[in-house]
Amino acid sequence: MRFRDRADAGRRLAARLLPYRGGEVRVLGLARGGLRVAYEVAHALDAPLDVWVSRRMDVPGRMPVLGAVSEGGGIYLDPDALRDLGLSEVEARSRARAEASEVDTQVQRLRGTSEPSLSGATVLLVDDGLVSGATAVAALQVLRRRHPARLVLGVPVGTPHGLARARPEADAVHCLEVLPAMRDASEAYDDFRPLPDVELRQLLVRAREPAQPRELLESTDLGGFWM
Repeated sequence: MRFRDRADAGRRLAARLLPYRGGEVRVLGLARGGLRVAYEVAHALDAPLDVWVSRRMDVPGRMPVLGAVSEGGGIYLDPDALRDLGLSEVEARSRARAEASEVDTQVQRLRGTSEPSLSGATVLLVDDGLVSGATAVAALQVLRRRHPARLVLGVPVGTPHGLARARPEADAVHCLEVLPAMRDASEAYDDFRPLPDVELRQLLVRAREPAQPRELLESTDLGGFWM
């Protein structure tokens, strides 16, 4: 399965997530690209949309991904990556603290200081793809501490490794297409252009406008992957 762009991926993912429609649901899009996918999900589910920031931690010129830093003080370090890169946890956490300031800056640019109210709600965290799983894991760990009634991860495409990393942190994981050899989420898209801050802020503004009538999607595709 290939996706034309993130909007196409979001509409397809929304059809899978329709059973969550109704009740107290909050949709969070992982910045950057995940917010475009999440916009379509929130629209279909008639649910509030907000952004959540989680940044991957790389070691320049090296693989694999070291981990990720999420807003709200979340740090995830991949134990396999620490071993493969020969880094101590102390050194890795020092790198994480440097990334945390970048996360805070991006949160200020996109949303401001106020966090969305999540306690007691069903929270759907959406990204445009899951490769290492690090950014999703860091975000899910923080979101769990916000006491949602249910915490769900939805992605159009993912790797078995990334999905396995994220699964213990969520109550459910939904993925439309599993690609074991995928090294970057862009491989599953025809159009995977970068999204500037101004476009992300516009999505959040549009999501708060009164909903226009639209044909309700029907979740008829039982394929894909669910955990």
